[in-house]
Amino acid sequence: MIHIKKIAKKIPKIFICYAALFLCVFMFLGKNINIDTNLNQNNQNNETYADYLSEQTTVPVTSETSSISDNPDIPDNPEVSETFEDLIASESEIIKEPEKIYTLSELDDYSESPESVRYYKQIHLREILISAVGDMTLGSNYTKPYPGSFYEYYDLYGPGYFCENVKHIFNESDCVIANLECTLTDNQDPAIRQDKPYTYKGYNEYASILTAGNIDIVNIANNHTHDYSEEGYNDTIEALIKEGTEYFGNGIALIKEINGIKIGFLGCREGYWRWELQAGLDYLAENNVEVKIVSFHWLVMDERIANQNEVEAAHYAIDNGVDLVIAHHPHVLQGIEIYKGKYIAYSLGNFIFDGNVISDIENRTSIIFQQRFVLYGSEIVDSSINLIPILTTSNMSRNNFRPMLAEGEQKEAILEKIKARSAGYNTFD
Repeated sequence: MIHIKKIAKKIPKIFICYAALFLCVFMFLGKNINIDTNLNQNNQNNETYADYLSEQTTVPVTSETSSISDNPDIPDNPEVSETFEDLIASESEIIKEPEKIYTLSELDDYSESPESVRYYKQIHLREILISAVGDMTLGSNYTKPYPGSFYEYYDLYGPGYFCENVKHIFNESDCVIANLECTLTDNQDPAIRQDKPYTYKGYNEYASILTAGNIDIVNIANNHTHDYSEEGYNDTIEALIKEGTEYFGNGIALIKEINGIKIGFLGCREGYWRWELQAGLDYLAENNVEVKIVSFHWLVMDERIANQNEVEAAHYAIDNGVDLVIAHHPHVLQGIEIYKGKYIAYSLGNFIFDGNVISDIENRTSIIFQQRFVLYGSEIVDSSINLIPILTTSNMSRNNFRPMLAEGEQKEAILEKIKARSAGYNTFD
């Protein structure tokens, strides 16, 4: 009896021990089951991430994800861009929207790298507006009397007078080009003047007319920049440099960057154009010029239709990469041709000219030729022209060397003149 009582007293203790043992076993087994479940879930996540990375060939596999390299769908050495520049240069599509946009302060505390970073190539359209005018003689012929001459008007009104009526057009342009058809020198030695019927000379200070009128660049490849021999020519170059006016022609190429666009300018004279042009185009190509402009000085004065030699030279230029051809010397307006999508202005006539043909009303009508170039990357994707009719004097009874915009019937007459002289090129419908 006593023995049974002792055993009965021990039963609760035994039950408690077995219960505790059973509870420990149960908790152990439950933990193992949970670990297996988490492992399976992690494996599933790795497989999903591996599938994602297999599509993201621009993202390298890091040490955190290297365990997935056993997956046969993942290349051992995924193709990745080697440099930052390569990433920027490669265009790609958005594959996954970011789940969160981080502020700068959050990024400072964000120690982990994002899964992927995408860069997008951004190519801007660039454009430039070029304006070109005809012949400029900043001076007079040596035989002309002082009264009524260019010299008198300069002495009376100064450098800002001459372009005042059209300066606002030039202000809206990115670059303005003119044909400087004279010598600028203070040298008074008559021995340096060439023996020819017409020699045009201004003084060094007359270069300020160009800067006052917002004319940026001049062509010096013509038959009058050497009217006062090499001495006068060198003085002309020095005067332009002093005023900050750029120039081209006579074997000098000009490369100018405007609005991020590299533009090359070449000037060629009749009789020399083929070798000058080819050498100049080679030079522009070596310097990765994007827009090439050639100014020709050619052929017969007062001719209103371009002859076959002019057409051949202009076509040759465009066939060899020129983007715009403008020309001078006839002192009258000629037609405009579109050849292989490029414009050719066969003669822009006069702009400011104290020459021997000013008595003819034909030569007092001209244009400001404008062309807009639009580039995508380094390719010209669009271009258009605008013709602004002008009169080369603001007093039609006499030449006062002060061009002005043509209006009304005079404006329409100038445009009709250009259309008629362009009829053979099918440029205007």
